Amino acid sequence: MTTFREDALIRPQDLNAIDNTIYETNREELKARGIFNVKTNVPAGAETYSYDVIKRSGAAKILAPGAEDIPLVDADMERHTEQIYSIAAAFRYSIQELRQGQMSGTPIETTKAATARRAIAEKENKIVWKGDAKHNILGVANAEGIQIKALDNGADGSARWTDKTGKEIVADLRQARSAINRLPGHQADTLIVTPDAMEELEKEYNENTDKTVLEYLRSQNWFSRIESTSDLEGMGDSDTNSFLVFDSSPAVIEVLIPMDITRHQQEYKFPNYKIPLEERTGGPIIRYPMAIVRGDGI
Repeated sequence: MTTFREDALIRPQDLNAIDNTIYETNREELKARGIFNVKTNVPAGAETYSYDVIKRSGAAKILAPGAEDIPLVDADMERHTEQIYSIAAAFRYSIQELRQGQMSGTPIETTKAATARRAIAEKENKIVWKGDAKHNILGVANAEGIQIKALDNGADGSARWTDKTGKEIVADLRQARSAINRLPGHQADTLIVTPDAMEELEKEYNENTDKTVLEYLRSQNWFSRIESTSDLEGMGDSDTNSFLVFDSSPAVIEVLIPMDITRHQQEYKFPNYKIPLEERTGGPIIRYPMAIVRGDGI
């Protein structure tokens, strides 16, 4: 027969139910690799990556009878060189943490490795969109030669999408899209906005329909991809928020990854293990910046 002592103490931990699931704060989805082609056929040991861009000049013409002034055409080769950098992070765990993990069935090493990999992936994603000022790396949103447009004010006297009608927002996007589509051989296929701007795309297109701006854009097949990222916040002139419209083909933009995230040999110094991880990246390779339009002031 079980007996109970009235003077027995109930500890707080005795009342605590332990959940075997490890929870962490939600993090924004990293979009760059899903949007741009990833170029991996460059040796990991390379310090730079160079590519050539051909610029044609001249045009043919109709010759008058007996004329000898045949026009000259030419093709100039322009070489561009990009630096390649290492992105690194490491994780550490102690012998005691390893013992505790084994005792509780918690994969300490796996969890910490995933955190380090995420840190590298976040840095890579940020470099693609906005570059790295400390190392003079430019991203897609601030690359030299892209088209930058200050948005026109709407009927309420503001360029901000929160103050514009759905129809005025569509007019902003039409201007950006047409600036790319008029370029020979290029087609705008991607729209990237900030998370707040994505919410504004849910407003009605106009008062005569219950269709949202987003639904209207999709019905018109203007873009095959419409995404959001917080990396466009503050990227415009005077730190305003921006949107990007661009041709995402590899001939315009690629992300250079000579070496994907690699785990190096662990280092041991009692009582800790340290495991470094490294990626080699050249950031975004932008071969034709004119096929990118940044709209500022949303």
